[in-house]
Amino acid sequence: MDACRADGLFSVICSAYRTQERQEELYFEEAERCLPQGLSFEDAQQEAGRSVAVPGISEHQLGLAVDIVDMDNRHLDESQECTAVQQWLINHSCEYGFILRYPNEKSSITGIIYEPWHYRYAGREHAEQIHRLGVCLEEYLDELQSGEAR
Repeated sequence: MDACRADGLFSVICSAYRTQERQEELYFEEAERCLPQGLSFEDAQQEAGRSVAVPGISEHQLGLAVDIVDMDNRHLDESQECTAVQQWLINHSCEYGFILRYPNEKSSITGIIYEPWHYRYAGREHAEQIHRLGVCLEEYLDELQSGEAR
């Protein structure tokens, strides 16, 4: 955050650690928003899980994730991608051990929508490799298991 700000950009952490109760609140609120689409409650919960992690498996609950936005655009939507803050983070977060957790065009692999604001700590070595390879965490872990990631 200090390095980003030193480059004249104004980043803001809008979400970090979440309790089980807070994650449940966010998840069920999202499921409720899906109900008017004509979905059953079960289907609404499944759809909600594409944009809000199911309680108990959220990286925020583990203390590994942080949502970072541009001070002038605090919307958690794809408009974040166009901000100078996000471009800086995409290019430099790996230097500090963080990865863009849900990259564009990886939703079919991660099961989560594109979130250009969601960063996860992976450790510097792994983060730099993930960035260099241009893969998501799931792809990287698969490569590690098969012995391909170097």
